[in-house]
Amino acid sequence: TRGMSQYADGGIVATKPYISSANYIDKMSDYCSMCMYRKKEKTVRDACPFNSLYWSFLYEHRDHLRHNPRMSMVYRIWDRFSSETRHHILNRAQEIKKNADTL
Repeated sequence: TRGMSQYADGGIVATKPYISSANYIDKMSDYCSMCMYRKKEKTVRDACPFNSLYWSFLYEHRDHLRHNPRMSMVYRIWDRFSSETRHHILNRAQEIKKNADTL
Protein backbone atom coordinates (compact mmCIF):
# COMPACT_ATOMS: atom_id res chain seq x y z
CA THR A 1 0.00 0.00 0.00
CA ARG A 2 2.78 2.44 0.84
CA GLY A 3 4.44 1.79 -2.51
CA MET A 4 1.20 2.55 -4.32
CA SER A 5 0.20 5.61 -2.35
CA GLN A 6 3.61 7.28 -2.28
CA TYR A 7 5.01 5.89 -5.54
CA ALA A 8 7.88 5.10 -3.20
CA ASP A 9 8.84 1.96 -5.08
CA GLY A 10 9.28 3.79 -8.39
CA GLY A 11 6.35 2.03 -10.01
CA ILE A 12 6.91 -1.61 -9.09
CA VAL A 13 3.53 -2.07 -7.38
CA ALA A 14 1.45 0.51 -9.22
CA THR A 15 1.48 1.31 -12.92
CA LYS A 16 1.37 5.04 -12.26
CA PRO A 17 1.72 7.32 -9.24
CA TYR A 18 -1.38 7.81 -7.14
CA ILE A 19 -1.36 11.56 -7.15
CA SER A 20 -4.37 13.72 -7.70
CA SER A 21 -5.69 17.17 -8.26
CA ALA A 22 -8.73 18.66 -6.58
CA ASN A 23 -10.96 17.33 -9.34
CA TYR A 24 -10.26 13.71 -8.39
CA ILE A 25 -10.45 14.41 -4.67
CA ASP A 26 -13.81 16.11 -5.19
CA LYS A 27 -15.18 13.22 -7.28
CA MET A 28 -14.03 10.55 -4.84
CA SER A 29 -14.83 12.21 -1.53
CA ASP A 30 -16.72 14.98 0.18
CA TYR A 31 -13.59 16.80 1.38
CA CYS A 32 -14.08 19.68 -1.05
CA SER A 33 -17.65 20.49 -0.06
CA MET A 34 -16.69 22.83 2.79
CA CYS A 35 -13.21 23.77 1.63
CA MET A 36 -12.15 27.40 1.37
CA TYR A 37 -10.02 26.77 -1.71
CA ARG A 38 -11.28 27.05 -5.28
CA LYS A 39 -11.06 23.50 -6.63
CA LYS A 40 -11.13 24.42 -10.31
CA GLU A 41 -8.32 26.96 -10.12
CA LYS A 42 -4.59 26.26 -10.44
CA THR A 43 -2.72 29.53 -10.04
CA VAL A 44 -4.71 32.13 -8.12
CA ARG A 45 -4.03 32.74 -4.44
CA ASP A 46 -7.08 30.78 -3.23
CA ALA A 47 -6.69 27.94 -5.76
CA CYS A 48 -6.68 24.44 -4.32
CA PRO A 49 -3.06 23.63 -3.46
CA PHE A 50 -3.47 20.10 -4.77
CA ASN A 51 -3.84 21.42 -8.33
CA SER A 52 -0.50 23.17 -8.68
CA LEU A 53 1.25 20.51 -6.59
CA TYR A 54 -0.16 17.82 -8.88
CA TRP A 55 1.14 19.50 -12.03
CA SER A 56 4.43 20.37 -10.39
CA PHE A 57 5.01 16.73 -9.40
CA LEU A 58 4.31 15.62 -12.96
CA TYR A 59 6.61 18.28 -14.36
CA GLU A 60 9.44 17.39 -11.96
CA HIS A 61 9.18 13.66 -12.70
CA ARG A 62 8.46 13.81 -16.42
CA ASP A 63 11.68 12.08 -17.47
CA HIS A 64 10.74 9.07 -15.36
CA LEU A 65 6.98 9.04 -16.04
CA ARG A 66 6.77 10.01 -19.71
CA HIS A 67 7.35 6.44 -20.88
CA ASN A 68 4.34 5.20 -18.93
CA PRO A 69 1.45 4.79 -21.41
CA ARG A 70 -1.09 5.66 -18.71
CA MET A 71 0.52 9.06 -18.25
CA SER A 72 0.59 10.13 -21.91
CA MET A 73 -2.82 11.83 -21.79
CA VAL A 74 -1.85 13.83 -18.72
CA TYR A 75 1.33 15.07 -20.38
CA ARG A 76 -0.59 16.04 -23.50
CA ILE A 77 -2.78 18.23 -21.29
CA TRP A 78 0.31 19.81 -19.67
CA ASP A 79 1.84 20.45 -23.10
CA ARG A 80 -1.32 22.26 -24.24
CA PHE A 81 -1.11 24.76 -21.37
CA SER A 82 0.45 28.02 -22.44
CA SER A 83 3.98 28.65 -21.25
CA GLU A 84 2.60 31.44 -19.07
CA THR A 85 0.11 29.05 -17.41
CA ARG A 86 2.81 26.45 -16.82
CA HIS A 87 5.03 29.13 -15.30
CA HIS A 88 2.23 30.28 -12.95
CA ILE A 89 1.44 26.69 -11.92
CA LEU A 90 5.06 25.93 -11.07
CA ASN A 91 5.50 29.22 -9.21
CA ARG A 92 2.32 28.59 -7.21
CA ALA A 93 3.55 25.08 -6.31
CA GLN A 94 6.88 26.51 -5.14
CA GLU A 95 5.06 29.08 -3.03
CA ILE A 96 2.91 26.35 -1.44
CA LYS A 97 5.94 24.16 -0.68
CA LYS A 98 7.83 27.08 0.79
CA ASN A 99 4.91 28.05 3.04
CA ALA A 100 3.49 24.58 3.74
CA ASP A 101 3.55 25.08 7.49
CA THR A 102 1.27 28.12 7.24
CA LEU A 103 -1.50 26.52 5.15
